[in-house]
Amino acid sequence: MILPPLLPQGAELAHPPTRAKVYLSLLLAFVLTLLPWMEQIRWLVPDFTLMVLLYWNIRAPRIAALGAAFSLGLLTDVARGVLFGLNALAYCIATFIVLLLQRRLEGFDTPRQTLQISPILIGKEMLVLALGLMMGRGDADWRWLVAGVVAALLWSPLAWLLDRVTSQAPASQQPTL
Repeated sequence: MILPPLLPQGAELAHPPTRAKVYLSLLLAFVLTLLPWMEQIRWLVPDFTLMVLLYWNIRAPRIAALGAAFSLGLLTDVARGVLFGLNALAYCIATFIVLLLQRRLEGFDTPRQTLQISPILIGKEMLVLALGLMMGRGDADWRWLVAGVVAALLWSPLAWLLDRVTSQAPASQQPTL
């Protein structure tokens, strides 16, 4: 059994993620989240901003951490017109959990990461739904939990795409523990 190196090596060391790449991908994910989706399928659309944020929490935790999560959450709240701070709180909690598990998640290949990230993505939707219901938000619906399941299903393609676009070594090429 080969253990992964403690320090970055190879392609990861040659091409570390830059702030520009991280922030550009977060901006694109934010724009994708805010696209005018059809009302009939809006509850199926995952939170792309959170997904990309969690990806960077695993790959570059010093660049995209709690401050970025809070800022993006507030921007999402303002853009969607929901209770101010609702998404900011959910993003911060999800980011905190991923940062706690970052070293473990970093060592897994993409399918195993998906199994670890899925409860966090679904839990974020549950938290937003529960807080929305407690605060008297009338449009809260249980169907919105499906967006967390869709996000979990899209985690592998998103990680693969971001690995290729940002020249990161794919998690599947890293040795597993």
